[in-house]
Amino acid sequence: MKVSPSTLLIIYLSEARLSEPANRLWDAALGRIQLQIPRPTFDTWLRNTHALRLEGNHLVVSVPSTFTAQWLEDRLQKLILKTLSSISSQEITVAFVVGTENPRRNSFSEPVNPNAPSSINNPLGVTAFYPEYTFKNFIVGPSNQLAYAAAYALASGSPSAYNPLFLYGGVGLGKTHLMNAIGQLATSMGKRVIYVSAEQFTNEYLRAIKERKTDGFRDRYRSVDLLMVDDIQFLNGKEATQDGLFHTFNELHRSGGKLVMSSDRPAGELRLLEARLRSRFEAGLQADLSAPEFETKLAILNALTEKISNPIAREYLEFIATHVHDNVRTLQGVHNRLLAFIEFTGQEPSYELAKMALGPSALKEIPPILDQGMILDFSSKAYGISVKALISPQRTKEASKARQLAAYLLKSKLRFSPDQIGQILGKRDRTTITYAIGQAKEALITDPQFKEFVLSLEKNKQHSGLFNKNIESA
Repeated sequence: MKVSPSTLLIIYLSEARLSEPANRLWDAALGRIQLQIPRPTFDTWLRNTHALRLEGNHLVVSVPSTFTAQWLEDRLQKLILKTLSSISSQEITVAFVVGTENPRRNSFSEPVNPNAPSSINNPLGVTAFYPEYTFKNFIVGPSNQLAYAAAYALASGSPSAYNPLFLYGGVGLGKTHLMNAIGQLATSMGKRVIYVSAEQFTNEYLRAIKERKTDGFRDRYRSVDLLMVDDIQFLNGKEATQDGLFHTFNELHRSGGKLVMSSDRPAGELRLLEARLRSRFEAGLQADLSAPEFETKLAILNALTEKISNPIAREYLEFIATHVHDNVRTLQGVHNRLLAFIEFTGQEPSYELAKMALGPSALKEIPPILDQGMILDFSSKAYGISVKALISPQRTKEASKARQLAAYLLKSKLRFSPDQIGQILGKRDRTTITYAIGQAKEALITDPQFKEFVLSLEKNKQHSGLFNKNIESA
């Protein structure tokens, strides 16, 4: 039967409406599940899955193979169902199907499967990269600035580029993003690039020895302009493979080629690597990617929220950035969970939803949410005066100290600007507030009582006894 174009459009739109909530729910679930299971398990069985549709409370998830579907049903289904139901606040059932419909990547999909043979059969040695991972959308901050600059210099062919470049850092801090960005830029400039995992390099090398095809292996790896090896720490203790990489690097270096490696630790800590190979790595540039600071985390969240139709207000993003301490991947997972909570509960964004998105373990660590009124009340009671006196023109020692404390807390805890703080504290000008904050920072070093007030708030202690004691002595 012939189907009209208008009917096809209706079918397409219907599928789109079904798949988007499904994608959100599944991404949120993956974000939470990846924090509860080993990384190899997540990478092997869940990373390359995606949601197809959500029909009522039944979620259909596409998986790469029948074996994957069976494994998930046998080993992880209980955790998956519990996570889905927790996020959506209702019982969710799930079905795993093998298929290629809706080939959308989830937020955790690898840009390239390091163990896939896609680049092995490519005579030019060009690897397919994940297009979303570019230099343009990499959020740069103090925690990754050196790594970014070094990666860009090498990929763009700068004379100042170091060779080899050794990127290291913990899970989810941007190594994969930078590796893909390097590969894409270098490829766009006509360079021949191979990007493999240490495991794939090992497997190919040992297979070449076994099948007596070492000439082909050498030709493949030593004729490229740029070789990138991911997770180099897995070569620890594999002496034969280390020997192959050492000679490959020497040949590449001699012919003008470049080498980029990533690891979860500095080269000097890879004790089971041969000394000669470790010294090669250390002779180049080692650049670390560490946990992002608050400003970088906030910039990452802003970039994520710009992609959705109803952006989340800044105060909720700041709340998340304040309480996610480990890596970018966790930050993305929390953001996805917040979006899912908003969508599936029908509620407006709020601090309570943001706390739920952070997960049960984080909830226990989060103190009651501060606001402007709480800080004014805290600061005035600390020095035995009223809030009215705090914001008045009064210039007593107690009032001045209370204003310094309030200004410091409004700036450090709520991240208000000096202009905003001035309006709160009796319409004082920016210069006065800036001076007060400076005095507060000095008092943290020289005034034990002032420091005690700040620390007591940070530790979420009960302050009544502290206030009463101070009021009596005032």
